[in-house]
Amino acid sequence: MMQIDWSRFLPALVLLLPPIALFHGPRVRYRALPQDWGSYWIPTLRLGLHSIDVLRAMLGAWCLLESFSAAPGASKFLPPTAAAVVMGCAMLLQTFFCREPHAVHAPFAFAAGLIIGYLPVASGGFSLVIAAVVAAGTRSPISFFPVLSFAVVVTGVLFNQLALSLRTATAAAAVGLPWLIVLLFPRYWVATHARKRTTHSHGDQRDKRG
Repeated sequence: MMQIDWSRFLPALVLLLPPIALFHGPRVRYRALPQDWGSYWIPTLRLGLHSIDVLRAMLGAWCLLESFSAAPGASKFLPPTAAAVVMGCAMLLQTFFCREPHAVHAPFAFAAGLIIGYLPVASGGFSLVIAAVVAAGTRSPISFFPVLSFAVVVTGVLFNQLALSLRTATAAAAVGLPWLIVLLFPRYWVATHARKRTTHSHGDQRDKRG
C-alpha cells in the first residue's frame, strides 16, 4: 500500500490539473509554432499568466513529491508511479485544452515549473538550460519538450552517479508525453502572448477628457 498526505496531495491537484486556457481572456492571443517570434518576446513576457504557470507548477510539483510515501513493506515503485500519473494528466490537460480550434497549447512555462519543483535544483536547472539553448539554436520551439525530457534523463544519471532514479524517470516521461502524443495524432502547436497595446489618437484622448 501507499501512504498519502492529503493536506499536500489535494493542493497539488488544485494547482496542477486546471488547464491554463481556462483563464485565457480577450487579452490573450495565439500564434502558431514554429514561426518567427522575434517581435513577440515582449508581448509574451508581458502576459502574466506565464509567471503564474511557472509558480503554480513549481508549488504543485513540490506538494505532489511530498504527498506520497511507501508504506512499510510496500513496493517503492508506487509513489513515483502515482506521481507520474498525476503529472502526465496535468501536462496533457495543459496541452490539449486549447481555445484555438484544431490546435494544442505549448505549455513551456508549466513544464519548466514542473521540472524545477519536482527535481533537485542542479539537475532540473541544467536540463532547462540545455532544452532552451537547443530550442533557440535550432529555431524549433517544439523541440523544447523532447530535448527537455532527454536532458532530464542525462543530467539525472550524471548527478546520481550513473543511476537513473524513479523520480527522474517520471519527470522525463511527464514533460515528453504531450509531444509524443501530438506526434502520433498531429495538431498544430500554438503559444500565447499578450495582445498588443493600442494607442489612441489625440482626438480620442480629448474626447475622453471631456
